[in-house]
Amino acid sequence: MTEAAVETPTKPPCWPKKDLDGFTEIFLPSERYLKAYWDCDIIDDDQNPQDTIIESKETFKVRFRVELKGRLWKCICGHWCFDLCFTAIGDGTDFNLSDHLPSNLKEKLRLCYWEGCKTRCIEICIDVPPGTIPAEYCGTLYQVGAKFELRCCGDCDCEKPEHGHLAVAGHEPEGEYMFV
Repeated sequence: MTEAAVETPTKPPCWPKKDLDGFTEIFLPSERYLKAYWDCDIIDDDQNPQDTIIESKETFKVRFRVELKGRLWKCICGHWCFDLCFTAIGDGTDFNLSDHLPSNLKEKLRLCYWEGCKTRCIEICIDVPPGTIPAEYCGTLYQVGAKFELRCCGDCDCEKPEHGHLAVAGHEPEGEYMFV
């Protein structure tokens, strides 16, 4: 069998007995070429940004936004997922928003097959239906945090982390919210 007929390796070491002696310049991890900014907002219907008491029988919005700066983002693609985490203070159950949403809304927390060459501005907005967030008698207080991941080389619908390589992850504390 000739060298050309041998199957090309897919992971290092690719050619352990060959000296790859060419010159390479990689612009990483320079912030000049790869920056990410992100934010999550919980928006109640009364439009008061200071309001952290939400009636559980009413709809509220959750908005995730990501801004990607730097030319290397144009070369990256993958699958984004976003979620809110609720930790009860006092009585109540801890959960992720995605675990309580109906399937048609849960899928909106994902941006599948994203390509940086097409957009570097990402905005995911969902209306959380009434009754989604559990509220006990006298209200339930939660510590809320937002999180996201960008994974590549995997199936977007698979929830197993080993089915895609983690490229970027982040979180942001949202603070305390009371659902009544």
